[in-house]
Amino acid sequence: MFSNKKFLFLMFLICIALLLFNYRDTTVKISLFDTTSTVIPFFDNNDEPIDLNPLSPKEVQKNLINQTSNDDYIVECESEPWIDDDGYFEASQQYIQSLSNSTSADRLLGYAFFAIPPEGESRLDLLRAYNETFPNNSLILMEAASLCSTSTYECDKNFIDTAIASDKVNGAMWLNGINFFAKQGDDEGVLRSISGLVKTSMFNEKFGERITLYTQVLAGSNTSDFRTNVVSGIGIEAARASGISHIFNWCKKGVGDNTKVNACLDLGRNLTERANMLFPQHMGIAMQKIIYEAENNIEMHELKEKETQKLIKFSKRKQYDKASYLMAHDEKLIRNWLNNIDSIGEVESIKVVIKEAILLSQQKGISACEN
Repeated sequence: MFSNKKFLFLMFLICIALLLFNYRDTTVKISLFDTTSTVIPFFDNNDEPIDLNPLSPKEVQKNLINQTSNDDYIVECESEPWIDDDGYFEASQQYIQSLSNSTSADRLLGYAFFAIPPEGESRLDLLRAYNETFPNNSLILMEAASLCSTSTYECDKNFIDTAIASDKVNGAMWLNGINFFAKQGDDEGVLRSISGLVKTSMFNEKFGERITLYTQVLAGSNTSDFRTNVVSGIGIEAARASGISHIFNWCKKGVGDNTKVNACLDLGRNLTERANMLFPQHMGIAMQKIIYEAENNIEMHELKEKETQKLIKFSKRKQYDKASYLMAHDEKLIRNWLNNIDSIGEVESIKVVIKEAILLSQQKGISACEN
């Protein structure tokens, strides 16, 4: 049975993979490790004596570095967890629960986002309660609107309009409205929200901001290790509910309506070209494929399929697997990744991580894994 610390390390790798493989239009095998079996040939006339003193792992790694081009080499760290406290989950949650007694807006923000809701209450109740005391916090309202767009919660149009107004230049906020109105079967609301999204000047899902908030909340606790808290924050993020299925159903049902078809194509293109994260980019491509398939537009459907495969191919880069392991051992690397993801997007932040991992490997070699 895994200990909590081994589970957390595994969660880090799985959640990184989930960010990269959130969507698959076709069945794709996902593997955290791309392993190959290296066969060493045995020659009949091999008279070389057997080396009874094999090289140490560090020496092997050093030799490998020397034999590998420094242009793309990333040191391969072992999957050793850095978390020593098996009581992490209990201790962190106990601290978060205690924040309910605070008068600080920042601490109550952490409570609203991450505490286990009291009996009879929901996460949406906590978020709304915070908004009543500290109104118009766009991070709170984005999370609340996201929950409203799922099938679990019921909200009204006025609340969604308030949420959108708090960050109306952000296309990601309008997407929550689109999903909500699609769930309600409100065609006018969907079309108005798609038009609003298209006109926005930015698209920020605030993935990094939510994880950063989690690390900041726990910075004053006994579970303040930054890397540990990033791993846990990624796990929380991966478990967030999404109401994206509602707009897909709306587009499928509207394939005979030119207004809806054009709106879905506009939305799909905007998600593909403007979203920060790979998941909504994939969703945007899939949305366009629904329309082109219904129209029997084979050429455009095949073009979108190529775009899907291109994203999947990028996500399966072996270098990123290695960089992810190294990131788990190097706080600066993981901080840079977290700082970049909301500003330059998931794909570009991955490229930066790979470049930084190569540089770190050149400078430190296997010792980079010892942090």
